[in-house]
Amino acid sequence: MSHKRDTANVLYDILASRAVDPPRLERASAWFEQLATPIDRRSFMAYVQALQRELPAGSPLAELVPKWGITWAVGGGFSETEANAFLQDYLACLDPNLLFRAPITVGYAQWDQARLQTGFSYASQSEQSWSLLYCDLGGARLRGGGRDLPVQSGQVLLVAPGALYTLQALLGFKEWGYFWTVFHPDSRWREWLNWPHFATKVSHLSVPPTVQAEVASAFGELERCLQSEQAMRAELAHNLLEQLILRCRACLPEDFRPSRDSRIERARHFIELHCYETFSLGDVADAANMSASRLAGLFREQCGLSVLGYRDELRMVQAAQLLRNCALGIAEIGASVGYPDPAYFSRTFSHHVGVSPREYQKQD
Repeated sequence: MSHKRDTANVLYDILASRAVDPPRLERASAWFEQLATPIDRRSFMAYVQALQRELPAGSPLAELVPKWGITWAVGGGFSETEANAFLQDYLACLDPNLLFRAPITVGYAQWDQARLQTGFSYASQSEQSWSLLYCDLGGARLRGGGRDLPVQSGQVLLVAPGALYTLQALLGFKEWGYFWTVFHPDSRWREWLNWPHFATKVSHLSVPPTVQAEVASAFGELERCLQSEQAMRAELAHNLLEQLILRCRACLPEDFRPSRDSRIERARHFIELHCYETFSLGDVADAANMSASRLAGLFREQCGLSVLGYRDELRMVQAAQLLRNCALGIAEIGASVGYPDPAYFSRTFSHHVGVSPREYQKQD
């Protein structure tokens, strides 16, 4: 049986809640790793464990069982042609935020030079899942909001629901390794997850060298806990993740102000309500009850980008989701998010995300 065919049968067995022996899982993870996604073997195993615990309600993956059930049963498994078609269906339904619906998942990923050159574009479609990434090896370049952030050893990224960014190669580095965890935050953690913003929905901080070993160890302990069968595993994992978040939170710069000016919050609220409409800086200033010049300076100081830049980021998140999930043409998508000129939409998207709308649409 070919590698692809075996993988298709393994993935179907998992969806159908059938037991899969470790050697078959390992072969499937090896096939999965060679795809152009950020999920490596260890991440794949964590994802499998999450699916084996419970297939998330509403996941498009759940529809594959009745769709392919008769085909699988008739042949006692998939043929080569059927396996190819099933895997195309499977990858089209793949949503990490749905797959990682378990309260907490964790793993380690390592990108080689080829994967870094290919890059990876991410647009969160989850309304709940947050991600925490800690780089311990090499470096990569994060593109978000038209700005670049070098992500090197000791850097932590915090990605909130609705984020849009691209990861690409960083000059001088041939590899990039990072710990990651995906979780739905406890309501008590929300204040602790207020970090310096790099782009909309993406925050970051630097972990001092004296603390880096503790942060890496905390990730390792969390992973060991989730892989164990010990009693109270979920409760212990929740506690370990809370400790990890607090360790990171303790590394915030002393001069960091966790809350924004209330006028800036009013401005952000206005932009979010009207982001697909045409408005001026003066309109936003009126909503915030301040002068346009004062708003422009304070908004950039506290949000890291201009008023219209923030509006454009919100538009780009919506555009990215439409590019991946609907049959509209690129010009129609641009018009739907506020850009009637297709060329201008394409330039704006490329500036913010790092790839053109067409390139983004083609990425797996």
